[in-house]
Amino acid sequence: MGDLDSSTGCKIGIREMYKSLLFVVFSLIMSLAPELKSAEFKSGKDYWEMAQVEGIPVAVDDNLYFTWLGCDSCRKIEKELVQELEDFEVVPLIARQEWRPAAKAFYVIKMLDSKSDAWLDIKQIVEDGELDPTDQKALFAAIIDLGFEQEAVAELLEDKMLYRRIDQAEALAKTYAVQYVPTVIVKGQYATDARHTMTVKKFGQVLDYLKSL
Repeated sequence: MGDLDSSTGCKIGIREMYKSLLFVVFSLIMSLAPELKSAEFKSGKDYWEMAQVEGIPVAVDDNLYFTWLGCDSCRKIEKELVQELEDFEVVPLIARQEWRPAAKAFYVIKMLDSKSDAWLDIKQIVEDGELDPTDQKALFAAIIDLGFEQEAVAELLEDKMLYRRIDQAEALAKTYAVQYVPTVIVKGQYATDARHTMTVKKFGQVLDYLKSL
């Protein structure tokens, strides 16, 4: 009986040691959690860091999302990552001359009614294949069909303010060397795009990670 008690005590002792070891390992993993998180995404692979020009301060308030109306990936990201992009300024990229009409349409709607859902409607019409985002005449006909006054739209197309907004968008793209959509700039210091992330899910994960830096 004494031998049995001794064996049982030994087993209990080993079990307690095993629990203690697990606790130590778990504690070590938790203490390394920030480092593991940092290692999850790599600069140069999943995102890149902006090159800083000496003497020019970083625009830490620049949280920008570059997009184009005809980009399928952009529209998917905008649908699925609404909250993640909530505090980001949308900037229509004009990487080619045929992208300019979409930029004009974006700012015309924004200037006429910034709270309108008209831009969402325009994106849906494009997604349905019923509107060519490079056709300026068709774009503005669609805007008028959504209830905007033709005269107000025509006036804005001649307004210097519209072209100032477009110039600002082009200047931002030049500053951050953006030539591809979708691209997101975080705190004026970090960037990622669909080529680096490949999926909407990973785009959102990398975006959240960059926000935490």
